[in-house]
Amino acid sequence: MNIFIMGGGRVGSHIAQMLSEEEYDITVIEKNPDDQERLDLSLNARIVLGDGTSALLMQSLDVGEADLFIACTGNDESNLIAAAAAKGLGARQVLARVEKPIFVEESVLFEGFLNIDYMLSPDALVAQEIVNYIVYPGVLAAEDFAQNKIQLRQVQVSANASAANHPLSDTLPPGGGVLVGVLERDNIITIPHGSDHVLPGDKVTLIGKRESMQKAIQTFQGEEPRMQHIAIMGGGGIGRWIAHSLEGKVESVKLFEVDLAKAERIASGFRKGNIHVIHRDATSKSDLEQEHINDFDLFVATTEDDERNMIAGVLAQAVGSKMSAVVMHHPDFAPLAEKLGIHMTVTPRDVLSNSILKILRQQSISTSSILREGDAEVLEITLGKTSQALGKKIKDMRHLLPRGLIITTIIRGDLAYVPGGEDMLESGDSIVIIAMANAIIEAQRLFQGQ
Repeated sequence: MNIFIMGGGRVGSHIAQMLSEEEYDITVIEKNPDDQERLDLSLNARIVLGDGTSALLMQSLDVGEADLFIACTGNDESNLIAAAAAKGLGARQVLARVEKPIFVEESVLFEGFLNIDYMLSPDALVAQEIVNYIVYPGVLAAEDFAQNKIQLRQVQVSANASAANHPLSDTLPPGGGVLVGVLERDNIITIPHGSDHVLPGDKVTLIGKRESMQKAIQTFQGEEPRMQHIAIMGGGGIGRWIAHSLEGKVESVKLFEVDLAKAERIASGFRKGNIHVIHRDATSKSDLEQEHINDFDLFVATTEDDERNMIAGVLAQAVGSKMSAVVMHHPDFAPLAEKLGIHMTVTPRDVLSNSILKILRQQSISTSSILREGDAEVLEITLGKTSQALGKKIKDMRHLLPRGLIITTIIRGDLAYVPGGEDMLESGDSIVIIAMANAIIEAQRLFQGQ
């Protein structure tokens, strides 16, 4: 697959790094000579020095032959121009990164006008992830497969959960309709065995039948009360999108903005009475105490400053907020935030990269979910007519399955179920698999017969 990426900054270089590890032909267009040299040394990709908005340059690079063109510089207008030009030249799919509210809110219109397939905002994607965490308390990630018959839910194991400190085989017995596909501990993910113990603070990815999922979640998480009182630091794009999404959905939202003029300006943009814009500094202990943060279920820090976000998240919990979530623009800070007791960290770069990876997966599979920066993926795959897996029982496929892969679900007609070793794969079946990143290409060859 032939992929062009315009912009080799923090976002573009990460996308290029992630995709170049698979069997994609990557070209990065970067107009800064210093960045071009850095990319040349660090990436297994073709690096071109030039302005990606130049139609002549794109013609000379055969951008029209691209399967996907990604414009992800820090300039919305440049991204839109380049994506539209690439589409006009013949690129099969084009994607533009945008941040300005007008482009995000009117993306459907602009996509139609400019013939752009996808307009994605990292800030809007981050805001949606945090809102999902609020609306579905304790659930870190969610995805549905097999026409909503099979659910994936990632949760953090609480200290009082019945599963804590017990082996998986005692927690989710075979035949229960749900299994633990991935275990994450200290930022390392594994596909666990039944003998592995689950510890408080672990993140587990559950996959299985919709009707069995809620009970399984409670086994690892206990009962999570619905969040009703939310505090947000930062009146930028992420903070405003979260607040707007929560209008009328929770009892109260306090949005802290340290800039008075900005606080007054954004306060007029909320229609529902449950949103209150406060001109205070959320990194001040006294300000947090005066605003009674101890009464809040969740404190969310959303500014552009990672250090302030981290300090505010820790301080809010020290003052009494039940939980905290922070936005980390520099991904290396995310593990540090978790070690400081912050419950959720979200990185715009990674959220955008995962969305792009899901778009790429749609070329050959039905549904996908990305786990931890692409370290593992959950894929719904229809078996190809020449697949080596056809006619074989699960227990007899050990020599065929790449290491770091498990088959979690068989989908046959209207039936979807978690298989046992005696179950056989038949023509027309689809399956849901969990695979570590280094097993994905081999898995697609095995099951799709490529």
